[in-house]
Amino acid sequence: MTDRHLAWTCERLGVAHASELYPHLLDERLYRFIPERPPRSLEALQREYGEFSAGAPEGSGEVWLNWAIRSPLAGCVGTLQATRFADGLIWVGYKIVPAFWGQGFATEALAWLVGELAERFQRQPIWAAVDTRNSASVRVLQKCGFELMRREPAELHGEPTEDFIYRASST
Repeated sequence: MTDRHLAWTCERLGVAHASELYPHLLDERLYRFIPERPPRSLEALQREYGEFSAGAPEGSGEVWLNWAIRSPLAGCVGTLQATRFADGLIWVGYKIVPAFWGQGFATEALAWLVGELAERFQRQPIWAAVDTRNSASVRVLQKCGFELMRREPAELHGEPTEDFIYRASST
């Protein structure tokens, strides 16, 4: 996946990516608007990535798709995630290492992911949730053709908040 503005590729996320991403995933800024917390240890992240690469549990009816976003100049700059749940709903998310925020990686990678999922899942709706205070991610979703569908109550790190729920308009 290359673009005229940025050079980047997506690789299936695997255990080997954990050691490269681990130091960057300790940055607390990543978790301001998402329910996750920094990984407890490199070993914990390796286990998590191992589970991701193994795929959804057999019989769950789910499909787990996870990629590392790689820049040839900078190495891994983030991750992409898509989950197709048993009910057919597809939800997407991404994490970009803070050192690479604002450089277009999220927008370009998410646009690629929407196209990939539209092909793979016969244009089923693709959904994303974003904390209403996360203006950067709101802009990424809008640039990628997502339409705001609703606002709903949420909880983040034990505190009440609200999420915007978006759907990819091309699906």
